[in-house]
Amino acid sequence: MVKRLRIISLISFILGTALIMSASYFELFFPPKNAFYLGIFGDIILTGIRSVGVSLITSTFINVVKFWVESTETLVKYDFVNRLTKDEMKDLKAKIETELYFRDNNHDKDNFYNFFERELSSLLNECYYKSYRTKIECHIYENYISKTIRKKFEIVNPSKRECNIKIPFGAEMQRVEQVENDRLYQIKRFVVNTDDFTKDINERIRILDNCPENSDAYCIKVHTFWDIKVKKKCTIDMVIETIVPLNDVCFSNKITRPCKDYNVIFILNDPSYQISWHSFGFMGNHKDRIIEEPMDNGLEIGFKDWILPGDGVVISITQCEKKNV
Repeated sequence: MVKRLRIISLISFILGTALIMSASYFELFFPPKNAFYLGIFGDIILTGIRSVGVSLITSTFINVVKFWVESTETLVKYDFVNRLTKDEMKDLKAKIETELYFRDNNHDKDNFYNFFERELSSLLNECYYKSYRTKIECHIYENYISKTIRKKFEIVNPSKRECNIKIPFGAEMQRVEQVENDRLYQIKRFVVNTDDFTKDINERIRILDNCPENSDAYCIKVHTFWDIKVKKKCTIDMVIETIVPLNDVCFSNKITRPCKDYNVIFILNDPSYQISWHSFGFMGNHKDRIIEEPMDNGLEIGFKDWILPGDGVVISITQCEKKNV
């Protein structure tokens, strides 16, 4: 901005000076008695040229003075920032941050603020969740636990360009006796806005059984994804049913994008079990903003402010202790 102002001011000053000098030069060497004298019409032209030159020099002087003395409020009011290049905006931002946060501190460039600012700025033009709601209904049977997981979330694209989003499906599962692997993870519903892709996503899902050569209990891998394009906003509605052994008592729910309105409902249809939970990530450090509403057969957890990718909750169930009579 300063560089452009200097260049424009210099050009205006040189041009104004040249116009004044050229008019004076013509009057000096071509007086009224000269054969090249143009009469009244020529005088009018020379006066106009001189006036333009004076105006350029005067306006240049005024603009330079205004630039140095006008208040911050005036600069903002007259769109000073909009006249800056992207690099100039970054330089201005860095100078303001230095004055605000680091004037009295001995921070180097590799500090937490700069790290956080880099990570956060990369998210500002990416899609985010306007709302993310999950409802889990848990049923306990003789040899396994089944969960019906309903998710509905709205994705908003704040940028002017269309963005591509991958909707992941998958889990690491344990084997369950007397239950076929293809029943462990089933997508019962998948709707994007008003388009139903349930059949399509089920044709793409892959279940890989690594149990014979893997000592890990979670040896069954389920994975697929669905690509969607988001111009302004998009609503995803899905229902997934899972079956896990009785010893798999934890359920985690983690978001992958910034989220404005987060909500989880967990329902357990068995009074002999109790529910416990904890949050992690940014949510875990701001428990005062978490809303917990106990229910007759479950609980509801909400966070009515922004949370970050990687935040979420873990819900676990345990058998109630039997009271001795």
